[in-house]
Amino acid sequence: MTVLAALLRDSRISWLCGVDALFAAENKLVQYRAAEAIGLRVPATFVCADPDYLAAELGEPFVIKPLGPGNFTDGDGVDRVVHTQAVTAQDLAGADLLGAPFLAQKMLTARSHLRVVTVQERAWAAELNADGLPLDWRRAARAHGSFVRSSRWDSVEQDAVRLAQHLQTGFTCQDWIVDSAGPAFVDLNPGGQWLFLPDNMAAQIADSLASWLRGS
Repeated sequence: MTVLAALLRDSRISWLCGVDALFAAENKLVQYRAAEAIGLRVPATFVCADPDYLAAELGEPFVIKPLGPGNFTDGDGVDRVVHTQAVTAQDLAGADLLGAPFLAQKMLTARSHLRVVTVQERAWAAELNADGLPLDWRRAARAHGSFVRSSRWDSVEQDAVRLAQHLQTGFTCQDWIVDSAGPAFVDLNPGGQWLFLPDNMAAQIADSLASWLRGS
């Protein structure tokens, strides 16, 4: 691992997203601090082992999600996803929130979900109508093929690029929620998925990545 780390940090190698920036950007608390630093709207967020305190600060129900990446491979080699959930303090009574660290957030009632992909200075936003979808849209199979390219979120695309640049990540997949108060940033993945997005959008992202690899 030491040799690998040295190779990854070789100054003769160029990375779209360097290893240090990538690992830092995987941390959701780092993401939220960065978003707030550049003036983006972020849901109120806490890491705390006291459910009653969370309820008092965030209202009920509130949202819990993994503090780190939300996917893992279990002991049988099966890929698992830990979805975002809405809970109350009573739901968490007796749970050891320090045993498997989660973060808690104020719940936003989504009108639509945005998946914003950035490659250096470029960004593409796709929108998903939230009507009839669960809190975590990934639970609904139909949602994965229902995003549409949207040109009405230019300001979000610009903000997404600013956030990626602040975190020094040349590529990101970002999740935003649009509620009655407007867009709010909720998550960033420096190695996220985008091929489920509309074909013309996915092709443009692929072309942009290929252009960077070509050095053009």
